[in-house]
Amino acid sequence: MTAALLLDADIVDTARDVDSNYAQRHPLQIAVCLRNLMSGQDFVTVEFNGRQIVTQLLDVDSRNARFVFDAGSVAEDNAALPAARELTFRSLPGGIRTEFTTLDATAVMFEGLPAFEAAFPTLLYYVQRREFFRVPTPLLDPYIATGAYEDGGSFRLELQDLSLGGIALKTADTRFGSLETGTLLHDVSLQLGSFGTLQLDLEIVAPRVVTTPKGDQRFVIGCKFIGALGPAERTLQRVVTQLETKRQRLSSRG
Repeated sequence: MTAALLLDADIVDTARDVDSNYAQRHPLQIAVCLRNLMSGQDFVTVEFNGRQIVTQLLDVDSRNARFVFDAGSVAEDNAALPAARELTFRSLPGGIRTEFTTLDATAVMFEGLPAFEAAFPTLLYYVQRREFFRVPTPLLDPYIATGAYEDGGSFRLELQDLSLGGIALKTADTRFGSLETGTLLHDVSLQLGSFGTLQLDLEIVAPRVVTTPKGDQRFVIGCKFIGALGPAERTLQRVVTQLETKRQRLSSRG
């Protein structure tokens, strides 16, 4: 499998116009991006040997680093696809540019219909406005953010999700319904379970109100990290990877 996942230099060059800061390299990161395409039922264009098909992702297998995508509508293109050495996938769901190149694909049957299976790419470019995908944080023993406002008031909120670019905080406290985009929160302590505590500055970028199935209001406060993360970035990367690993284990048991 290792050989199948390696990309030659000329393949990597096909995405040279995409900012390398958006390159996802870890298989679990790539799995999250592919799963976003699958769960959103987003259309994906696959280009190969001067041909192309429009498809959708049908399955993402993180354990074996492989994914399945639907066959196209033109029989001749479907017949030619397994012989292609390179396959370039592109999608633009909701303004988020997803692009990657993988080697080869095998014709398979998926739920009784023709499809193709391919190995994860080594690099996947996931270019979105907030730059990083987010993963949900634990519901039991939740991660906590604590800090103080400029007027001296303090807060203690649970994290809803986490990424290398920022966090989303959640609360039922109506006081947080008035927070505005651009509000700065300095020296916020993020208590991340066994990973310890990080001290970071936040800027509120997406405050919103959501309604639970029971009709209750909750306030979700999307924040981005301000300035360079330094050593904290490595810790955040470990947290994101572990959360996705646990999620995969739970889903495989289900």
